Amino acid sequence: MGGLASGCSIQGRYIEPGDCLKVLDHPLRKKILYSLALETLDGPITKKELAEALGISYTELIYQLNKQLKGFWEVKEEQKKRGAHEEFIAPQAPNTIYVMLGGGAAIYLIDPLANIFGRMSEGTRCDECSREQIAKCLQRTKTDKCFDFTPEEIKKQEKLLEANRRPYPFTPIDRIIGCIALRSLTGEGCAIKVCETECNFMKKVRAKIRRKS
Repeated sequence: MGGLASGCSIQGRYIEPGDCLKVLDHPLRKKILYSLALETLDGPITKKELAEALGISYTELIYQLNKQLKGFWEVKEEQKKRGAHEEFIAPQAPNTIYVMLGGGAAIYLIDPLANIFGRMSEGTRCDECSREQIAKCLQRTKTDKCFDFTPEEIKKQEKLLEANRRPYPFTPIDRIIGCIALRSLTGEGCAIKVCETECNFMKKVRAKIRRKS
C-alpha cells in the first residue's frame, strides 16, 4: 500500500469557515486528524487501529469521522477477514494544508501532518528550516503554480503574508497558503513538489515514526 512518495506533493486547499472552526474549536478532532495523517504516511489503516492509536473508543471515533470530519478522510480499501468487514482509511488529500481566510485578512490553517491548527501568524511547518534550506526549496519549486502570479498579484500576496506576520524570505509553504488565500473565491487548489529526503520537516516526521515503532 503506497503512502507519500520520496518526491512528494504538498497541497493547499481552501476550507469553508464552518468546516474549519469545527476542527479548530475541538481538541479531539485535531488529535484525530493528526494521528490519521501520521499513522497513514506509508499506507491506510483500519478504523480500529486508528482508535487504538488515539486511545479512544471505536464508537467515539466512528461518530467523529462520520458526523464531524467527513471531508477529511476516505476508504482506500475494503477487506473481509474471518467473516468481518474491514475498511482501510487514509486522508482524502494526503499532506494537505487547509486554508481559511478570516476577518481582518487573518489566515487560519489546518495542517494535520504538522499538527498545526490555528492562525498562520502562530507558525507553519517550515519555520524551523534554515535560510539556506528555504532558499534551496524556493529554487526547486519556483516553477510551480504557487509562483504563477502577475507582479500585481505578487504584491497582494506579500501584503497578505506580512499582515499575518510572516517574515521574509517567504517559504514555499507561505507561498502555498498565500496562493490559496488569494484564489479562495475561485476554488482553485495549489501544490508544490518537494523531495522528501531533503525536506527537514519530513525528516523529523519520519524520525518520529521510527521512534514509535
